[in-house]
Amino acid sequence: MQLLTVKFNQIASAIDATNAQIAALQAKLSELQEHQQQLLSVEQACQSALAQVGTALAMLNHVDPAEILTFKAAVEAQFGTDAIAFLEPTTPAPAEQIEPEPNEPTAPEPATTADTNPPIDVEATPEPAAPSEPEPAPEPDIEQALANMPLPTLRSLAKSKKVDARGTAANITRRLKAIVTPADLRAIW
Repeated sequence: MQLLTVKFNQIASAIDATNAQIAALQAKLSELQEHQQQLLSVEQACQSALAQVGTALAMLNHVDPAEILTFKAAVEAQFGTDAIAFLEPTTPAPAEQIEPEPNEPTAPEPATTADTNPPIDVEATPEPAAPSEPEPAPEPDIEQALANMPLPTLRSLAKSKKVDARGTAANITRRLKAIVTPADLRAIW
């Protein structure tokens, strides 16, 4: 009978060790799911900010194209100053829960009409262009250009931009569309 008792204790120990591993994996899963939700919220905020920058550029181009470089410098200054210094990345605390609690992604709240200025109707009168100035080439549609790229080219571009190059073309395109510039596309083609 001694043999069965030893075997039983070994199996009980293996079960305990496996249960401990399961609990640790569930805690890690909870942390990863929470981080994924945070990333989704950040991505939505970034997409919204990019759309707002695009709208501002279009309006500025319509009203005073000469000020586009000033706007660009102001945007770049946001990345080069101490404005970001106080935003320290959070390190996830060890999760104590076994079951993750689902979190709904939060989107930025839309601005109310009291927060925004009413649109100003401006009729621009074009100035005659100097005959020696060539017209700038139209900017390519980045998302369309990425969608038309072959998978190996997308992966190469993703690696050059230090973005995860694994997955389908649609997934890689989704990761790249916010960070690829028209200059990057011109360099490829």
